[in-house]
Amino acid sequence: MATGVLPLLIGEATKLSQYMVEHDKEYEVVLQLGIKTDSADSEGTVMETKPVPSEALQKETVEAVLQTFLGKQKQKPPMYSAIKVKGKKLYEYARQGKQVVVPEREIEILQIKLEEIKQKEQTISFWVHCSKGTYIRSLCEDIATKLQTARLYEGT
Repeated sequence: MATGVLPLLIGEATKLSQYMVEHDKEYEVVLQLGIKTDSADSEGTVMETKPVPSEALQKETVEAVLQTFLGKQKQKPPMYSAIKVKGKKLYEYARQGKQVVVPEREIEILQIKLEEIKQKEQTISFWVHCSKGTYIRSLCEDIATKLQTARLYEGT
Protein backbone atom coordinates (compact mmCIF):
# COMPACT_ATOMS: atom_id res chain seq x y z
CA MET A 1 0.00 0.00 0.00
CA ALA A 2 1.14 3.49 -0.69
CA THR A 3 1.86 5.88 2.15
CA GLY A 4 3.07 9.42 2.07
CA VAL A 5 2.27 13.06 2.63
CA LEU A 6 -1.11 14.50 1.69
CA PRO A 7 -0.97 18.30 1.63
CA LEU A 8 -4.20 20.01 2.70
CA LEU A 9 -4.95 23.56 1.65
CA ILE A 10 -7.59 25.64 3.37
CA GLY A 11 -9.15 28.98 2.52
CA GLU A 12 -6.93 31.33 0.52
CA ALA A 13 -4.20 28.67 0.38
CA THR A 14 -6.32 26.63 -2.06
CA LYS A 15 -5.19 29.08 -4.75
CA LEU A 16 -1.75 27.46 -4.47
CA SER A 17 -2.99 23.94 -5.27
CA GLN A 18 -2.19 24.26 -8.98
CA TYR A 19 1.47 24.68 -8.07
CA MET A 20 1.51 21.56 -5.93
CA VAL A 21 -0.19 19.03 -8.23
CA GLU A 22 1.60 19.98 -11.42
CA HIS A 23 5.06 18.98 -10.20
CA ASP A 24 7.17 15.87 -10.56
CA LYS A 25 6.90 13.25 -7.82
CA GLU A 26 9.38 11.13 -5.89
CA TYR A 27 8.69 7.69 -4.48
CA GLU A 28 10.47 5.13 -2.36
CA VAL A 29 9.33 1.74 -3.58
CA VAL A 30 9.53 -1.81 -2.27
CA LEU A 31 8.81 -4.27 -5.05
CA GLN A 32 7.88 -7.81 -3.94
CA LEU A 33 8.67 -10.22 -6.75
CA GLY A 34 6.95 -13.52 -7.46
CA ILE A 35 3.34 -12.49 -6.66
CA LYS A 36 0.78 -10.68 -8.79
CA THR A 37 -2.60 -9.46 -7.55
CA ASP A 38 -5.58 -8.07 -9.45
CA SER A 39 -5.17 -4.64 -7.83
CA ALA A 40 -1.35 -4.60 -7.92
CA ASP A 41 -1.14 -4.17 -4.15
CA SER A 42 -1.23 -6.33 -1.04
CA GLU A 43 -5.00 -6.02 -0.64
CA GLY A 44 -5.80 -7.61 -3.99
CA THR A 45 -6.60 -11.20 -4.87
CA VAL A 46 -3.54 -13.23 -5.85
CA MET A 47 -3.80 -13.89 -9.57
CA GLU A 48 -0.39 -15.43 -10.19
CA THR A 49 2.68 -16.66 -8.40
CA LYS A 50 5.86 -17.21 -10.29
CA PRO A 51 9.36 -18.32 -9.36
CA VAL A 52 11.88 -15.52 -9.10
CA PRO A 53 14.96 -16.30 -11.21
CA SER A 54 18.17 -15.86 -9.22
CA GLU A 55 19.45 -13.33 -11.78
CA ALA A 56 16.37 -11.16 -11.06
CA LEU A 57 17.86 -10.48 -7.63
CA GLN A 58 21.39 -9.70 -8.81
CA LYS A 59 22.47 -6.08 -8.40
CA GLU A 60 23.84 -5.73 -11.93
CA THR A 61 20.68 -7.16 -13.50
CA VAL A 62 18.31 -5.01 -11.46
CA GLU A 63 20.30 -1.83 -12.05
CA ALA A 64 20.40 -2.50 -15.79
CA VAL A 65 16.63 -3.08 -15.91
CA LEU A 66 15.87 0.04 -13.87
CA GLN A 67 17.97 2.17 -16.23
CA THR A 68 15.86 1.04 -19.21
CA PHE A 69 12.98 3.05 -17.79
CA LEU A 70 14.74 6.41 -17.86
CA GLY A 71 13.20 9.00 -20.14
CA LYS A 72 9.84 9.57 -21.77
CA GLN A 73 7.68 6.56 -22.51
CA LYS A 74 4.11 5.35 -22.77
CA GLN A 75 2.55 3.71 -19.72
CA LYS A 76 -0.69 1.80 -19.35
CA PRO A 77 -2.45 2.81 -16.11
CA PRO A 78 -3.65 -0.01 -13.83
CA MET A 79 -7.29 -1.13 -13.90
CA TYR A 80 -7.63 -0.09 -10.27
CA SER A 81 -7.26 3.64 -10.94
CA ALA A 82 -9.59 6.62 -11.14
CA ILE A 83 -8.91 7.31 -14.82
CA LYS A 84 -12.16 7.54 -16.74
CA VAL A 85 -12.97 5.55 -19.86
CA LYS A 86 -16.36 6.19 -21.46
CA GLY A 87 -17.36 8.29 -18.44
CA LYS A 88 -16.68 5.57 -15.90
CA LYS A 89 -13.67 5.13 -13.59
CA LEU A 90 -11.42 2.17 -14.37
CA TYR A 91 -11.74 0.76 -10.85
CA GLU A 92 -15.51 0.58 -11.35
CA TYR A 93 -14.99 -1.65 -14.40
CA ALA A 94 -12.42 -3.71 -12.47
CA ARG A 95 -14.78 -4.27 -9.54
CA GLN A 96 -17.43 -5.49 -11.97
CA GLY A 97 -14.93 -7.84 -13.61
CA LYS A 98 -15.22 -6.02 -16.94
CA GLN A 99 -12.26 -5.49 -19.23
CA VAL A 100 -11.89 -2.26 -21.19
CA VAL A 101 -9.19 -0.86 -23.42
CA VAL A 102 -7.00 1.37 -21.24
CA PRO A 103 -5.34 4.17 -23.20
CA GLU A 104 -1.62 4.62 -22.62
CA ARG A 105 -0.32 7.89 -21.23
CA GLU A 106 3.01 9.59 -21.69
CA ILE A 107 5.16 9.67 -18.57
CA GLU A 108 8.78 10.42 -17.83
CA ILE A 109 11.16 8.74 -15.43
CA LEU A 110 13.69 11.43 -14.57
CA GLN A 111 15.82 9.38 -12.15
CA ILE A 112 15.68 5.86 -10.76
CA LYS A 113 18.08 4.36 -8.25
CA LEU A 114 18.40 0.93 -6.69
CA GLU A 115 18.44 1.16 -2.90
CA GLU A 116 18.46 -2.46 -1.67
CA ILE A 117 17.86 -6.06 -2.70
CA LYS A 118 16.70 -8.57 -0.10
CA GLN A 119 17.40 -12.02 -1.50
CA LYS A 120 15.46 -14.00 1.13
CA GLU A 121 12.35 -11.78 0.94
CA GLN A 122 12.69 -11.45 -2.84
CA THR A 123 12.23 -7.68 -2.69
CA ILE A 124 13.83 -4.80 -4.51
CA SER A 125 13.81 -1.32 -2.98
CA PHE A 126 14.34 1.67 -5.24
CA TRP A 127 13.80 5.41 -5.43
CA VAL A 128 12.18 7.02 -8.45
CA HIS A 129 11.74 10.65 -9.53
CA CYS A 130 9.02 10.83 -12.17
CA SER A 131 6.52 13.05 -13.90
CA LYS A 132 3.07 13.54 -12.48
CA GLY A 133 0.65 10.92 -13.71
CA THR A 134 3.14 8.07 -13.42
CA TYR A 135 1.62 4.95 -11.90
CA ILE A 136 4.16 3.22 -9.71
CA ARG A 137 2.12 0.00 -9.74
CA SER A 138 2.39 -0.08 -13.52
CA LEU A 139 6.09 0.72 -13.38
CA CYS A 140 6.59 -2.19 -10.95
CA GLU A 141 4.67 -4.52 -13.22
CA ASP A 142 6.86 -3.50 -16.15
CA ILE A 143 10.03 -3.97 -14.09
CA ALA A 144 8.91 -7.44 -12.98
CA THR A 145 8.12 -8.36 -16.58
CA LYS A 146 11.65 -7.41 -17.63
CA LEU A 147 12.97 -9.46 -14.70
CA GLN A 148 10.79 -12.37 -15.91
CA THR A 149 8.67 -12.70 -12.77
CA ALA A 150 5.43 -11.47 -11.21
CA ARG A 151 5.36 -8.59 -8.76
CA LEU A 152 3.55 -7.01 -5.85
CA TYR A 153 4.17 -3.32 -5.15
CA GLU A 154 4.47 -1.87 -1.66
CA GLY A 155 5.65 1.68 -1.54
CA THR A 156 5.66 5.18 -0.16
